Amino acid sequence: GNDQQLEADYVCVACGGYPKSAMFEWLKQLGHSISEPVPSLFTFNMPGHPITKLMGVSVTNARVKIIATKLEQDGPLLITHWGLSGPAILKLSAWGARELSTKDWQFSIHVNWLPEYNEHSLRERMQELRFEMAAQKISGKNPFGLPNRLWEFMLEQCGIKAEIRWADLPAKLQVQLAKMLTAGEFQVKGKTTFKEEFVTAGGITLSEIDANTMMSKKAAGLFFAGETMDVDGVTGGFNFQHAWTSGFIAARSIAQM
Repeated sequence: GNDQQLEADYVCVACGGYPKSAMFEWLKQLGHSISEPVPSLFTFNMPGHPITKLMGVSVTNARVKIIATKLEQDGPLLITHWGLSGPAILKLSAWGARELSTKDWQFSIHVNWLPEYNEHSLRERMQELRFEMAAQKISGKNPFGLPNRLWEFMLEQCGIKAEIRWADLPAKLQVQLAKMLTAGEFQVKGKTTFKEEFVTAGGITLSEIDANTMMSKKAAGLFFAGETMDVDGVTGGFNFQHAWTSGFIAARSIAQM
């Protein structure tokens, strides 16, 4: 039962990230400081946004910037039935974990679907296309390598009719399309629920742990491994690697005591 008491020479806390700081209370009583846990590596929710109809469509490289912050990441981007995901989004959520939690996960982003262009250089390229592909329908051939469903969605959002030819694309619509492709604005209204994100940022303050042994500097015989510490990495296996490595160091240290 919960009232069971066990005595041990050494204890290793390796129970993962807690979503609530109250769960760290017993460690505070031993003298440890806790960095408030917040979600990290989560996807962006955009409920009801028309782009979610393109769920399953992905691009190999996009640039995502959180408006009014310095947070920006490039990488693969995936459209889901709830919003946006993929490495670009996950990395952004990791670097911005604390800042986004203060915004209650309500913020706006700019997406550049063609990060090799900015709005100005894309408009220049469109001018060239008006001559190079003059007689071709703008919807018939996508000159930028985007998935066709995404290209058609962009045209539709700008009010560009499928049958219009490149030569006949008005300047006003060129401007709209260039802005949509290089700085499309989206409202994010939440994240994946707390149980569904991959990791938490926050936990036992690292300065209170001996990195060579993973032993507490506050309580002899107490060790830590994994996400219970204030460690979180970007997507790509870094969180797994930290868990395995810190677990190995803690186990080896205990064995040598």
